[in-house]
Amino acid sequence: MKLGVILPSAGPNTGADNIVATARLAAELGFDSLWLTDHVVLAERVDAVYPYRSHGRWDYPPDTPWLDPLLSLAWAGAAAPALELGTSVLVLPIRNPVLLAKQVSSLDYLSGGRVILGVGAGWMEEEFDIIGEPFAGRGARAEEMVALMRRYWSGESVEFEGRHYRTPAPARMYPRPARGSIPILWGGHTDAALRRVARCGDGWHPTQISLDALEEGLGRLRRYCEAAGRDPDSLSVIVRPGDTYEVDEAAHARHVALGVDHMVIDTPIKDADPGLARLRARMERVAEICGG
Repeated sequence: MKLGVILPSAGPNTGADNIVATARLAAELGFDSLWLTDHVVLAERVDAVYPYRSHGRWDYPPDTPWLDPLLSLAWAGAAAPALELGTSVLVLPIRNPVLLAKQVSSLDYLSGGRVILGVGAGWMEEEFDIIGEPFAGRGARAEEMVALMRRYWSGESVEFEGRHYRTPAPARMYPRPARGSIPILWGGHTDAALRRVARCGDGWHPTQISLDALEEGLGRLRRYCEAAGRDPDSLSVIVRPGDTYEVDEAAHARHVALGVDHMVIDTPIKDADPGLARLRARMERVAEICGG
């Protein structure tokens, strides 16, 4: 099973030096990937239900530093040139799909084909409002964005007429991604999210859910894949436990039994970690448990 780590690009540990230090430590410990989370802007007040806390409240202050994930991955990728680069997760419907296709393909091209694009439809309605994108219909727009981006990554002339996006004239986008395309994994654990994985995903990236919920979600995903005529075993499963459960020997054994391909551990966001001592200890422990 592969191992990844969320880089310190949000909260009090945010900084160029900490990103580089963590990336190099990950490479030294035998990790396989580096990951970034995503928020463009934080509203002064957030009333939207936060689906990754039991109390449902967003509990980060609006002045929390939060770096752009794609720019930060370019920085980290240069410091650790053998590791994969992932987003956990990029909120698609607050972005322009053509511009995003160019940004992601450029990162993949420059990094030699290392990008894993974790995506989601988003949950923070206030962020959509501030950016000026509608919250309603975001899931359908996100799926159409994936289709349009893949078309541009193909290198062929693109003419696209969808419900939400259209190209006014044929166009091509070069350079192409280093591998010709880029794996896209959907986050989320609702029925809607799992159905998106089955319809148009290369994998599932569940974050901050329990092991029981993970097992149950994998069962649903298998059924949705079979209904869609897809082989569920062809999809990647990349889990990110967060603070939901401790990554110990028992959790690792269950990951293996469930067929998890890749696990990503978090960097603390709320509290300062001088010298990244706590993060280093967590990474060393997980590497030892999982045979990093």
